[in-house]
Amino acid sequence: MLLRLIVLLIFMSPVVLATLWFSDNAGTVQVEWLGWHVDTNVPVLLGILLAVFMLFSGLTRLSALVADLPAKLGKSRQARGREKGMLALLAALDAAESGDVGDGRRLGAEAARLLDSPELAARLDRLIPRPAAPPAATLRPEPAKGRLFAKKPPAPPVVEREPPPPVKAAPPPAPVAVVETPAAPADPSAEDAAAFAAKLRDGEWAAAQACIDATLSAGRLSPALAARWRAVVLEGQACLDSQDDPARSLRLAREALAADPGFLPAALHVLRQEVSEGRRSEAEAVLAAVWRSAPARILLETCAPLWREDDAESRLKRLEALAEWAPHDPEGHLAAGEAAVAAAKWGVARRHLMAALKIAPDALGCRLMAEIEDKEPGGAERAEIWRRREREAPAAPTWVCEACGATSGSWAPYCSACAAGAAIQWTRPAHKPENPPAPASVPPSAEAPPAPAEPRVSRIQAESEIEKL
Repeated sequence: MLLRLIVLLIFMSPVVLATLWFSDNAGTVQVEWLGWHVDTNVPVLLGILLAVFMLFSGLTRLSALVADLPAKLGKSRQARGREKGMLALLAALDAAESGDVGDGRRLGAEAARLLDSPELAARLDRLIPRPAAPPAATLRPEPAKGRLFAKKPPAPPVVEREPPPPVKAAPPPAPVAVVETPAAPADPSAEDAAAFAAKLRDGEWAAAQACIDATLSAGRLSPALAARWRAVVLEGQACLDSQDDPARSLRLAREALAADPGFLPAALHVLRQEVSEGRRSEAEAVLAAVWRSAPARILLETCAPLWREDDAESRLKRLEALAEWAPHDPEGHLAAGEAAVAAAKWGVARRHLMAALKIAPDALGCRLMAEIEDKEPGGAERAEIWRRREREAPAAPTWVCEACGATSGSWAPYCSACAAGAAIQWTRPAHKPENPPAPASVPPSAEAPPAPAEPRVSRIQAESEIEKL
């Protein structure tokens, strides 16, 4: 405190001395401007200049505060949202710990929405179990209406009665024969499949639904295949109405996805509509729901416009979360590996790509591994091995007819080549082995000497060398 007082006296001393000096030597100041004539002294002029300076300084600070007000309000709103999200997250964890999984999942979804974190939603979905199916409702006596505590009726008088005569035991009932209903076949008969395909080709959607109901009720169609056929019928109508009535088309596609949650054509239809209208949260919710049952690279290509402005780190985190949702499928690991290569995360890229290639060979994964090896010193030989495996890898997934193997650029309710209904699936086309012509027989003396064998590296040896790295 004493030090502050000393500093204040030191700074105030020049001001006091200047004030005393100007009071003794006031002097005069004359100002003439545009016909105005002002006579004053130096202290008054200095006071006026000080007041003008303080006024301008105050206006400058006020304008700076007004300019920063929207940013401060936005930060305050974000801080409140984060605080609410953390409170909802803590409440979700408390509810899950106490056994109330319903409230836990609901509060977890609210926390993920407030914190704007799809990764948090995925982790909470794995941590908090789904609620069990509710038991069958039991009949309970209805509470008495009217007053809360009704008077009990008087007890009836006790009357002594004679014991009833003994009753003879009835004979045991005869055993009832249990008739087992045969299970529905895994595949429909050729007649049912042909009838359903004919309805699809003619565009008779109501008749196709009736055909599904009749075949299912007759026990000739499994419920899973019936759900897939219903989704095919609804998505076929949605494709026809996509130009004339987009709203009805989107509704039919959603109904198809509800009938079969893993039906990829309906999911792509809904995603394209949500992406075109800029509804990011809805599109990411559909992607998260479909990816667990039907992970496919084409889903990520459809959602790519939503993440165009994200940086490489954010894209990598999002795709790593998708890979965790389906860890035994190569599509998520391939997408995460490609994003890691774009972000120059070579160790993360190698881990995801090797996980994908151990599940199934893929040309994209081999090409990315070759790029990683090119970045490493002395990796030219290993890169050449990966390029050789890329040439031997199967073709990329596309729309393939399960009946005849024909490929097409888009999905359709029936195959245009063989007219099979509900047969087009997103999968890899089968490779047909090339049979080279047999060489003509030549006498032993005319045979050319064998060329020296080219040194080759076996696949097992290459994988072992890469695992050592």
